[in-house]
Amino acid sequence: MNICLVNASQWIDGFHDAWFNMLQNNFRKVLRPDTEVAMKSLKAGLKGDNAFDFANAYFSLLNKRELVEVIIEAAKEGFDAAVVMVGDDTGVKEARAVVNIPVIGPGEASMLLACQLGRKFGTIVANLPDTGLIATIEEQIRLHGLQDRVIPNPVRYDVHAFTDTWEKGFQDPKFAADGVVEETKSLVADGADVVVVLCCGIGPFCTAAGLSKVEIGSRCIPVLDATAVAAKTAEMAVDLREGLGLPFTSVPLPTEQDMRRVRPLFGLPT
Repeated sequence: MNICLVNASQWIDGFHDAWFNMLQNNFRKVLRPDTEVAMKSLKAGLKGDNAFDFANAYFSLLNKRELVEVIIEAAKEGFDAAVVMVGDDTGVKEARAVVNIPVIGPGEASMLLACQLGRKFGTIVANLPDTGLIATIEEQIRLHGLQDRVIPNPVRYDVHAFTDTWEKGFQDPKFAADGVVEETKSLVADGADVVVVLCCGIGPFCTAAGLSKVEIGSRCIPVLDATAVAAKTAEMAVDLREGLGLPFTSVPLPTEQDMRRVRPLFGLPT
C-alpha cells in the first residue's frame, strides 16, 4: 500500500526533510511493514514562512486549489490514499469530490477517534495568535457536529511559541512533549477525557518523544498525534475498500468528460 502525504506548502530544503524523516520513523510504529509513505509538496503555493498567509481567506483559497491539484496527481500516479498534513483539513472536502481514493484529514480522523476513547475531548494547536486558528478549528468541530463532545473552549494554544517548538523540537522532541503535558493537565481540569494534538508538527514531536498518554491521579488520558491517527485511518480505509468493497465516500464523482469540460474554464490542464 502506498499513502501520499500532502504538505500544504512548498518544500523547504532541510526543514521539510527533517519533518518527513520524523514522520516516517513515527509511522513505522503504527503502519504495517508493507505500507509505504511518500510526501508531495505544492509546486506553486504558500511557502509556510508567514502564518498570516494561511490565515488570509483569499491566499488560503489559492493555496487550497494547488493542494487539490497535488491530490489529483497522486491519484493518477496510483497512490492508494492521500493524507493532508494540516490540522484544519484544508482541501479535504474538495479533493474527495474529484478523486476515487480515500482522502484523510488529521482533524476529522483524530476528533472522531477521540469520541471513541472518551466522553469529552479538547485540542491543542500551534501557538499562532492573531491568525484565526482557534476560530477555524472551532468551526471544524461544529461542521462535524461534535459540539456536545468537547469541553468549553476546546481549542487551546500550545504553551510554547510556534517558532520555539519547531526550532527546539527537532533537537529535543521532549521539549514539545513537555509543553503538551502541561496543557493536557489544563484541559483535563476543564473536563477533557482525551486530548488531540491538532498540529502536524507538535503531534509528531510527541510521538517521537514517546508521549501517547498522561497519567493524572488514577486516570490515564489518551493524547492523540493527529498525523499518526490520519495515516492509520488512511490505511484502514484502503483495507476496507479492498477487502469488503466498501466505498470511502458516497459523493458522486465527476466523469472524465466533466473534468475535460470544466477544468479548461479555469486554465487547468485536462
